[in-house]
Amino acid sequence: MSTSASEGEDRDASGLLAGVFGAARSGNLDLAYRLASAAVEGGVRDAVLFEVITRWMAQHEPDQESATALQTLRMLSAGRPALLVRLGLLCLRLRQPQAALSMFDAAISLQPDNAQAHYQRGVALGALGQVDEMRIAHADVISLDPANAEALASLALIAARAGDTKLARDYAGKSLRCQPDEGCALAALAVADARDGRTDAAQSRIENLLSDNRCINDTRIDIAISDAGDAFTRHARFAEAFAAYAAVGERRRRRQLPAVQSRRAIDAIHRRTAYFNLSTPWGNETGETELSPASAHVFLLGFMRSGTTLLETILAANPDICAMDERELLAAAARRFLFSDETLDELGTNTGPELDTWRKDYWRAVEDTGLSPSGRALIDKMPFNSLRIPLIARLFPHARIVLAIRDPRDVVLSCFRNRFDANQLTFEFLRLEDCANFYAATMEFLEICRLKMPLSIYEHKYEDLIADFDCSVRRICEFIGVEWRESMRDFIAASDVIAPRNYSGTQVRSGFYSHGVGQWRRFSAQLSPVIPILAPWISRFGYPAD
Repeated sequence: MSTSASEGEDRDASGLLAGVFGAARSGNLDLAYRLASAAVEGGVRDAVLFEVITRWMAQHEPDQESATALQTLRMLSAGRPALLVRLGLLCLRLRQPQAALSMFDAAISLQPDNAQAHYQRGVALGALGQVDEMRIAHADVISLDPANAEALASLALIAARAGDTKLARDYAGKSLRCQPDEGCALAALAVADARDGRTDAAQSRIENLLSDNRCINDTRIDIAISDAGDAFTRHARFAEAFAAYAAVGERRRRRQLPAVQSRRAIDAIHRRTAYFNLSTPWGNETGETELSPASAHVFLLGFMRSGTTLLETILAANPDICAMDERELLAAAARRFLFSDETLDELGTNTGPELDTWRKDYWRAVEDTGLSPSGRALIDKMPFNSLRIPLIARLFPHARIVLAIRDPRDVVLSCFRNRFDANQLTFEFLRLEDCANFYAATMEFLEICRLKMPLSIYEHKYEDLIADFDCSVRRICEFIGVEWRESMRDFIAASDVIAPRNYSGTQVRSGFYSHGVGQWRRFSAQLSPVIPILAPWISRFGYPAD
């Protein structure tokens, strides 16, 4: 009887695998994926199923279905180090480094001497901003495989970025002896040359890297060239620095363009602005039920690199304030209401229970973060929520908005220079002109919203904070309804509210600094083509023209 049952199960498994094979061969990957998932749920464990589900996932953006697919792959990979490593690599491609890290850790627990698992674990740690841990992981690789060119090159680049150019050259030399064309090792040497003031040598290495098609998709090269640009800046070689930033932008733009060219963020802003230019002003009636546990609800908005992270950290040092660093809590509501004229019409006139449902979802998500805003002012800092002000106006009409302002020239330059995570919005930063146009479009949208919606907005200027810390922060406290606290001067103590990968957070943790004011002047020649685009906003916010 048991033999018969076993044979029946084998036939069922064979039939499921045959169906997966057939769908895959016919090019119907969606059907092959569904059949493969069903096979796994039915207990079938076969590498073919892993291949099909992996291929399907590689073509899809992360969502609930892909999360289920990841779990299915995890089931398939149990006890198989090689499959766990491949699953971790997939998670990295899907920009899920924490999930990738768990896969590599699982592989190492099964096979401690798996050098590839240790190497990719280091890559995942780097993606999470844990550079020291990445260095340790890649040193572990060298202890297992002393001739691992990739790990040696990674250690070279880490050393170069940290300013230890002697160590960087040593590691790079070892890597190149193992693999003469290892791009990351060559990139580390470019950074070392730039840091040591060997500008011509660094430029020559960068040009070679840019012309090497084998390096075109290697994001480590982007990091190195950008770091070389920062080194050029420190040596007052601003033309060379700007050229390095532009080269990185173009590399990233080529990679991202196919995914975003039909849905540019700036086009969405223009459509939304056009809608409100023609709309009638919105009233105060929203049918809001008081659901907030916070004593005050504050949205901290502003264009990227306008000082929102610094300001949030200062506010978080006040025990009467609960700050949460860039938690995405409005995305679903934005998809529901902000992407067509018809749904914006609904949003503007809706006073029914649907809006309360979205409010409840928001406060439930706040609770899920583990934060406790009860009786305190809640700071919801997400710079790009500036593009969702209509949603904020309708869902939270009593909320206060602190709008962070900084000299538009410094903002655009900083966005252009920095390497943000790739998405539809940050794509607009990759060319200087695109970045300036995106800034201007965002500010125009904010202006029309202020005309058409009842909003409580306080404009906070970064430069005022630098010039007179106490006065600037006291004014914000008064606006949001909390008492000034002496602890706010020691804001570095509150910097744990900032995500480790946050570039602005790294600057904030290094202490209060004033060199962020007027950086644009060093690049005035390179910025000159976009000054006409920014001029109305330079004037609007009260900055001098030169």
